[in-house]
Amino acid sequence: MKNGIRKFVLRFVVLCLASMTVQAAGQKAGVKEGEILIYACMQGNQSGFVRYQVAAMNQYMETQKPANVTLKIVYADDDAANQLRQVETAVSEGAKAIILNTVDKVQSSAAVEVAYKANIPVITLSQRTDSLHETAFVGSDDAEAGRLQFERLFKVGPANPRVAYINAVLGHSAQVLREQAYKEELAKNPKATLVVQNTADWSGEKALQLVENWIQTYRQGDDPGIDMIAAHADCILVGVVTAVENAGLAGKILLSGIDADMPVLEKIKAGVVDNTIWQDGIIQGETALKVAIDAANGKSVQTVMVPFQTVTKDNVDEYIRKANERNALAAKYF
Repeated sequence: MKNGIRKFVLRFVVLCLASMTVQAAGQKAGVKEGEILIYACMQGNQSGFVRYQVAAMNQYMETQKPANVTLKIVYADDDAANQLRQVETAVSEGAKAIILNTVDKVQSSAAVEVAYKANIPVITLSQRTDSLHETAFVGSDDAEAGRLQFERLFKVGPANPRVAYINAVLGHSAQVLREQAYKEELAKNPKATLVVQNTADWSGEKALQLVENWIQTYRQGDDPGIDMIAAHADCILVGVVTAVENAGLAGKILLSGIDADMPVLEKIKAGVVDNTIWQDGIIQGETALKVAIDAANGKSVQTVMVPFQTVTKDNVDEYIRKANERNALAAKYF
């Protein structure tokens, strides 16, 4: 009798262990049964543009309440190694899809490969990587942004323009493609002369120092020595504006940026900046989340391109209104 009881207990324990093993194989630690965990691995939270994207995701979760979806957002602080660790964590926690706002075009490819090997779809947001295993991309064509900047500058600038430009972080997808477009546009315009170029990372302060040095180097009396300066982002351009204004050259150098940040829009209205390029972070963020949810549910997904738009004094009021709406949404979540 005792032997029978022992056998029954042993069989019960074995069955329980087997059940636990099956459950563990189909469900990662920390993920509830039926939960769709979406990880958004963002490059950092200091950029206003990233905040717009994240705010759009949070708003979508709050208002649409997609069934069984949990969104987890992390920031890499512009560190590709940190972003790789975050993607590894997403894999270990059982993420069903990953939104990757990449830190670096080359280095962040490793993060895509980690997810790919785990059979987790990766939706890159704003910036691509060199990996061939991205599931889809949501963003805008950064080369188009560069082309639009120079098309506008060459349209309104002098016949033989002296050009300068400022890169973002070297190796970043946006930097690579925007500079590529700059070079192509310069090659199309043999009368244009590239005077100087450098990188300010994403820093307005670094851009301020760069342009102060450029003005000291190339200025000759009332002649600034440079006719136009293009920056890869408005967070860079704000430093350029300060340097130009401090030197008493406002309106004498054509200035162009990307992102349509409010300080730059106000400078366009005041006639200090010629143009910026509107990139819709709200649409990008919401679309990336929708695509990631579809991918997590096994649906076929495709790349979505959101067009850029040129902002000048002629249409700046429209974009100031849009920017106010965008900023109000970001302020709700940051």
